[in-house]
Amino acid sequence: MEKIIELKNINKSYGKGVKALNDVSLTVFEGDIFGLVGSNGAGKSTILKLLSGAILKDSGDISILGNTNDDIIKSFSKMGFLIERPNFYGDLTGLDNLKYLCKLRGLDLGGALEIAKEFGIENALKKKIKGYSTGMRQRLGLVVTFMHRPEILVLDEPINGLDPEGITYLRNYILNVNRKWNSTVIISSHILNELSLIANRYALIKNGKIIEEVSRTEVEEKSKKYICIEVDKEDLSKTTALLEMNFEGLNYNVYPHGEIRIFSDLDRKKLQKFLVDNSVYVTTIKEKGLDLEDYYLEKIGGEND
Repeated sequence: MEKIIELKNINKSYGKGVKALNDVSLTVFEGDIFGLVGSNGAGKSTILKLLSGAILKDSGDISILGNTNDDIIKSFSKMGFLIERPNFYGDLTGLDNLKYLCKLRGLDLGGALEIAKEFGIENALKKKIKGYSTGMRQRLGLVVTFMHRPEILVLDEPINGLDPEGITYLRNYILNVNRKWNSTVIISSHILNELSLIANRYALIKNGKIIEEVSRTEVEEKSKKYICIEVDKEDLSKTTALLEMNFEGLNYNVYPHGEIRIFSDLDRKKLQKFLVDNSVYVTTIKEKGLDLEDYYLEKIGGEND
């Protein structure tokens, strides 16, 4: 597989003593949808800003489409960026902004208008940007990101401000352009289960360091199977006491909302009968596997956003 993006030993600090990235290395291959997974402040946006040229690294090497370090600017015309909140000229209409950006890129306006229609924003193009909602501004930002059919898409929290219908549409759109245009995608999202629906590879990030670079297949293979039990909160202490007394060496986790996850090899039906026989009202009991969010939290030691 051809390497499309490569970071080697990247360090980046903001001000004195605030190290955003610490010796970060990662590789994105052609055709990947590569997800950056981490809590707020982990370093996801810093990586994407470095790739867009918005900020400069302190040390290390960056390669994009074969261009390295200062020469990565040569790759920008083949890339589409959506970093944080998209900015436009507020006193111009959405249409005027598109006309201006198409002229800068040497693009036909018709292609941009077609994508605007696909994202359901064509009727808002005659309005001034300063009257746009967050979701409308985000949709227009996505139009600009996709309108030149880029080889690489750099997307930082692209579902911000979108309604559920918009999130589903964007998810399918990314999958389609990845397949039809052969676009490589590097994307961050704080909604990890949404990210797991599209990404085929991930970098798990904590405090500016890459904890693991892993494929979706590897996550699925490594994810533990467990029995998920949900009981009333008032029965939680009683249930854990019964488990401790009757199942020696049981491997389980308890969650305050009334959920117990048992990782030991037990028969689910026998366990359910045991709890019912001991007057525990079980609202749910089923076998599950760890999702991407669970896997990430296990890897970083249980810290949450």
